Amino acid sequence: MLFSELGLSEPVLKAVEKCGYEHPTPIQEQAIPVILEGRDLIGASQTGTGKTAAFALPLLTKLQPIGKPQILVLEPTRELADQVAEAFAEYGEFTGLKVALLYGGVGYGKQTEDLKKGADIVVATPGRLVDHFYRCTMRFGEVKALVLDEVDRMLDMGFLPIVRKIVNLCPWEGRQTLFFSATMPPVIAGFAKWCLTDPAEVTIARREVAATISHAFYPVALDQRDELLLALLKGTDFPHPQGGGCGMRHAQASWLPRGSGRHALRHSPEGTHGGA
Repeated sequence: MLFSELGLSEPVLKAVEKCGYEHPTPIQEQAIPVILEGRDLIGASQTGTGKTAAFALPLLTKLQPIGKPQILVLEPTRELADQVAEAFAEYGEFTGLKVALLYGGVGYGKQTEDLKKGADIVVATPGRLVDHFYRCTMRFGEVKALVLDEVDRMLDMGFLPIVRKIVNLCPWEGRQTLFFSATMPPVIAGFAKWCLTDPAEVTIARREVAATISHAFYPVALDQRDELLLALLKGTDFPHPQGGGCGMRHAQASWLPRGSGRHALRHSPEGTHGGA
């Protein structure tokens, strides 16, 4: 199957073509038609299977810019939020939809400015999103699609009560909710039942490591870790991840001298972009 056969809009297909993708991954092939139909979804899929594109592409297809948050994506960590926001920006390049990224540990200035400029898509960590709500900089009245990603990790990090509050802040009528969790313990199953309506289920490679993931173990002395990491970054040919972004940025590393004569590796967080 080709992406052009899935019912995606021309602006989204143009971005997909720019990324160099032709054939969807299994989760994309199964989830995209369901999301385009407007159904709620429970998805079980690992990093490296193209999960981000599985929900980003159809949601971008369905919406027109109105300058208010219409898609809300919750992620457990700032790193995941950053990756997903970047993917939405890449896939939505030709749609006119704007993206705002909200996470803690930094000031509110740029985030507030991005919201005021008319973000149609908000990707956020739960705590910072609620902070923006209390500061009256984030409103939920126009949210049409809510994506709860890595719900099992949000449970492990203690975010579930905040996530429940956020679900209640979003409109219930006419809202499409997409729910992704690698595992489904009873507490998460109960939460899914509460916030979803007649969901379709898609399960991809739940018990196996994704084919795009490689594992390696390198025994190394403590004072040689930085040298090893730099050698691995320089010697790795990063492929274009299928569905996680338009390409792996080259890792940027440089040596920073410390007072003791030892060295630290400075690695740009933009250098590694998961297949999501």
